[in-house]
Amino acid sequence: MVISKGKISIQDLQFDCIIGTLPVERENEQPIVLNVSIWLDFTLAARNEDLAHSIDYAQLAEDLKGFIRLSCFQLEETLVVETAKYILEHYPKAEAAEVSVSKPMAIPNCRGAVSTVKVCR
Repeated sequence: MVISKGKISIQDLQFDCIIGTLPVERENEQPIVLNVSIWLDFTLAARNEDLAHSIDYAQLAEDLKGFIRLSCFQLEETLVVETAKYILEHYPKAEAAEVSVSKPMAIPNCRGAVSTVKVCR
């Protein structure tokens, strides 16, 4: 039996951070919505029922919030690329990471401006 790579996702993680290029965006936090998917081998985790063979998504969510809040990115594009790289650097079991961010307040009468990237080892 061959088990293909599994995917762990965090959906619609909402928090405030400094993001943007406008002077008001550099001074005031605004809400973002973060979505992350990580591909990894589930074989050992599934066989052993042991989180040590997977990725703790609650810890990942906290790590990403801290990383993004400290980084104060200007562009969404930078945020998604650097966040995907952060995941691959800090979570060695991750084989690929897809990161998407939305700024709900970026465009009036719009659900949000969204940027997405997928980075593989």
